[in-house]
Amino acid sequence: MRIACGAFVSLLLILPALSKAQAVPPAALPAGTIACRALEVHTDNELKVTVVVFHQRDEAERSQLATLLRGHSGEMVEVQAGDGTWRRARMMRLKSCFGRGLLLLTAPAAFSERADFVLRLLSAK
Repeated sequence: MRIACGAFVSLLLILPALSKAQAVPPAALPAGTIACRALEVHTDNELKVTVVVFHQRDEAERSQLATLLRGHSGEMVEVQAGDGTWRRARMMRLKSCFGRGLLLLTAPAAFSERADFVLRLLSAK
């Protein structure tokens, strides 16, 4: 019983490290892009809009995203979701939520909550 309990505790301690090892390292992303994660996704089919609340995927890119949000709020960006297609979106800085951004895209958009995506400024192609 002690061996099984020890193995279980060891597995619990190592799982977070294994899950981070699966993520794409920031160096593998094209220059001028930031890996982000969707926190909330809401779609209104009548208005044909999808709204995505997001933040950075990796802690190391927190200040880079904060700078981008402060300097380019209200501008058009491109996002690449899981289907690999680049889509135009309007990016807004959420002033009431530190380090969070808001994307407005035409619906339907291939986004789901907790999904990773890549963000770039239109001028950074």
